[in-house]
Amino acid sequence: MFIKVVKYFIIFLCGYILIKWIPFTHPFVLADFFISLVINPVRFLAATLVFFIGFLFTGRVMRELIVGTNKAWDRRKVKDVGLLLEYFYLLIIISLLLYLGWEQTVVFFSLSLFYGMISIER
Repeated sequence: MFIKVVKYFIIFLCGYILIKWIPFTHPFVLADFFISLVINPVRFLAATLVFFIGFLFTGRVMRELIVGTNKAWDRRKVKDVGLLLEYFYLLIIISLLLYLGWEQTVVFFSLSLFYGMISIER
């Protein structure tokens, strides 16, 4: 259980750092976005590394949730409270990150969901 808590903490921390290090301005201008990345290359590389780490952790957690849901569905048991708590934790993390920066959060979690679905083996 401690490992799962650490995974969720890493997901939140990576998402938070990504939101703070790659800000979107409103109205969004693509040229300004690229210029800010070129002006701060160290920040961009660090944000890319944080995105990659968070992306892998989130994809793995989503894969575990999908596989766990499939196993619970096959057993016809819905009494798995641990699985429900994991969904709840992920929902809280997504909600907090959406509040902080919805554009980065949508990109972060949609790519992670896609990666988690691709990495499922039958």
